[in-house]
Amino acid sequence: MADEQEEGRGPSPKTVRGALYQEHLLLGAGFGRAEDTGLAYPVSYPGEQPLPKALGGAAVADLTGATYRFISGMHPQELCEAAFCARKLSVGQCAFEPALTGDGTITSVPLVARTGRHEYVLLDPTHRGPVVAGWLTFLSQISSNGNAPYEGTTLEEASGMLVPLLVMGERANELLADYLPHAARSLPARGSVGSVSLDGHIPALAMGLPLDGAGVTSYVLLVHQGAVRVVWRSLLSFEWVMPVGRNAVLEAWSRRPWTRPLESSDVVEIGEQNLRNWGLLRPGNDFVGARGIREEWGRI
Repeated sequence: MADEQEEGRGPSPKTVRGALYQEHLLLGAGFGRAEDTGLAYPVSYPGEQPLPKALGGAAVADLTGATYRFISGMHPQELCEAAFCARKLSVGQCAFEPALTGDGTITSVPLVARTGRHEYVLLDPTHRGPVVAGWLTFLSQISSNGNAPYEGTTLEEASGMLVPLLVMGERANELLADYLPHAARSLPARGSVGSVSLDGHIPALAMGLPLDGAGVTSYVLLVHQGAVRVVWRSLLSFEWVMPVGRNAVLEAWSRRPWTRPLESSDVVEIGEQNLRNWGLLRPGNDFVGARGIREEWGRI
């Protein structure tokens, strides 16, 4: 995805404003624009602290402009279990999931959450997000000899639905505990998704995820459009909470071992053993690209 940075300016006529655009403008953000959706997103803020320092407290980021899909309909489970080669997710689970093409090359490793029996959410802030979304759309429409295994399954661009916020840092639990009674029981564990009620009256979905090798506590909150500005301002009212832009999000995302190869714009091939070591490959051959991934590449 070729991002257009618009430091210190509002969006161009082709740029779409998300629910928090005015909040970012008030904070003096420099904006980029998602090429596939036109959504403006904050790249960075004036005086933004280096990510390691921000993570000493808590950092909050608006993931508007990331590739964001809601997968639902007749056969989302069958589609996702064929398209992704890591965990077969149960309801209430989330994971980083590689999506392979037929020859075993990797489109991307997005965050995938199963939010209901027939519902999944995909999030990917990297330049490969549109690639994996396009590949998933292609798979959903496959038909051969009158057989369409995923017919009735839809992938919707979800930016008009719940707003994704990333909360991460050493004090992330402390921050969210201020909004949740019995926080220890309310916050989802790593790899889990759960419904929460912020301040007892703002419903949201929360995903617990690790974003770096040190295991810095990280959550994605999916918040209703009508409430997200209140939530955003409230989070930033703590003096040890810092807003961070897309540059910091990508820096945090890049701390996973598989992200460096994926920075390339070329075809990416990662061998079976590496994927297995990173927890990104399940046993068996019941996913697209299984035959290709198990060839002896040995290149990374």
